[in-house]
Amino acid sequence: MTDAPIPDDEVRPVTVLFADIVGSTALGERLQPDEVKALVGECVTMMSRAVEEYGGMVQAYAGDGICAYFGVPAAHDDDPERAARSGLRILELVAEYAHDVEAAWGLADFAVRVGINTGQAAVGQVGAAEPGAVALGDATNVAARLQSLAEPGTIAVGDATARRLSHRFVFEALGELEVKGRKAPVTASRLVGPRARASEEGATPLAGRDDEMTLLLGALGDLVAGRGRIVLLLGDPGMGKTRLVGELRALAGDRVTWLEGNCLSYGGLTAWPFVEALLGWLGSEIGEPEIAVRTKARARLGALFGNDLERELPALGRLLRIRIDGPDDAGDPDQIREAYIHWLEALARERPVVVALEDVHWADPATRELAEAVLDLAERAPVAVILTAEHAPGSEGAMLRLRALGDHGHRTTEISLNPLSDQATEEMLSVILGSEVDAVMRMGLVREAEGNPLYVEELARALLEGGLEPRGRTWTVTVRADLLPPALENLLVARIDRLPVGARQLAPTAAAIGRTFPVAVLENVAEADVGDGLTALLRAEIVREVRRYPVFECSFTHGLLHDAALSTLTPTRKRELYARIAAAFESLYADSLDDHVERLAHYYAQAGDLRRAFEYAERARAGTG
Repeated sequence: MTDAPIPDDEVRPVTVLFADIVGSTALGERLQPDEVKALVGECVTMMSRAVEEYGGMVQAYAGDGICAYFGVPAAHDDDPERAARSGLRILELVAEYAHDVEAAWGLADFAVRVGINTGQAAVGQVGAAEPGAVALGDATNVAARLQSLAEPGTIAVGDATARRLSHRFVFEALGELEVKGRKAPVTASRLVGPRARASEEGATPLAGRDDEMTLLLGALGDLVAGRGRIVLLLGDPGMGKTRLVGELRALAGDRVTWLEGNCLSYGGLTAWPFVEALLGWLGSEIGEPEIAVRTKARARLGALFGNDLERELPALGRLLRIRIDGPDDAGDPDQIREAYIHWLEALARERPVVVALEDVHWADPATRELAEAVLDLAERAPVAVILTAEHAPGSEGAMLRLRALGDHGHRTTEISLNPLSDQATEEMLSVILGSEVDAVMRMGLVREAEGNPLYVEELARALLEGGLEPRGRTWTVTVRADLLPPALENLLVARIDRLPVGARQLAPTAAAIGRTFPVAVLENVAEADVGDGLTALLRAEIVREVRRYPVFECSFTHGLLHDAALSTLTPTRKRELYARIAAAFESLYADSLDDHVERLAHYYAQAGDLRRAFEYAERARAGTG
């Protein structure tokens, strides 16, 4: 659970999960009231814990079910994935619980059904004595209906969620479902489970990263020759870190043993990326029965370790959370770390090993400590460590980077991913769009994406799906704040939500002023000292200083970050803000209003004061006549 405060009224991307026990009404006819309460209560508690395990918030308990939000009070770029994994965890827990229910009460077919949907919702607090957060809108209504239409023991998912997760999860189409109270049918799918590995099928060809690939291939060449290497791949979200790692893996082929794990923003199991890497090598999947994992571990590790298996297996078994007899201290972190390094050493005796750890800015202390041991191993064995990370000062990942550069600098290559050139961006668009749009439209997308590969892909696909609109007579593309592609909206709002409360509340106000904003106007509208909040925005690279003279101005570092901050404002809040911004300009720039008449016309139009907007528009026209 996040400690972020419940926001004031906002519009934000939310993934909503409803889970309900099937046939709970019939239970009341067969069991005593206290038995029903015990049975249902324990099941609801299990479901709630599954939600909280993945960072969701249980908003309401409906007797025999729950309503949960992912993205409230703070968004995360992977909220749909969190909800999907939570739903699968609920099914897993309830399936196990159903065996106990049948043994205790003789009740067969005890199950739950789950509905998940993603979309924009109006978020705020309701209630009197103890107000609580709610997310209202079509996304929530559809999630509730999907849950009611799901078959027992299954998860029904809305189209927006399924499209976001198609590369990570397996879905079965359910077709178009008629939903009570809704005119249009809903396209739904059944969530089957996670893919064994994220699909690279249909990935856009790499563009504009020749220099970076040269460095990566150089490190790979050293590794194949037997020299340990460390690669730090740094960049903002969407810059293509994962894409580059995937390209390198494909080029490495069977010359190396490739191990990979992902640090999770919601935590997960301790040292999870190393658990994931070991499971992948064993050929096991998340959620596989323990006996299957244990059998595979004995078989594969036995072939690798030989007579040393019984010495190493207990500690590795504790890491995997499987039951294996061994000494009491087998679960000690030092024992686990030592056994893991022995496993990597054994692999490296057969052929070079790559350990790729993604998103280490989310790493927990145990992950960082084990990763440091692997860095040390690169000094004496043909092991390459690839770390991808975002800019996150003070994180475990930042500490790991300093360790690599400080203690292993002679083996370390640091690659910072910068925005793509316009030419590289156009190459990507040519592949995605083909001849669907003309050159003028493509240039509009180049301008909006500002060199971020993920933004390029999402904007291009949104254009093909009709999610963007032309602007003015020039027919160049623009992105309306309320039409941000869903994947980008989650990603960008999540960056803002990670800010301290003051900075988070300041960002939409600054965005309403404009992508570039005078700090004096921001301070006037906020009616408070904005120093601390602005400093946090600058440190997080949400905004940057433009100039100090003649007036102090800042600008959002990316146009889509500006749009994301603006997208969280409700229409009422927007009108109020624009009216205050116009008044601030009139007060602060009373002696030079003619320099700002176009902005004032815009502000008053957005505030709904069309008379004042027309007056300033006329002044602007007269000034250019």
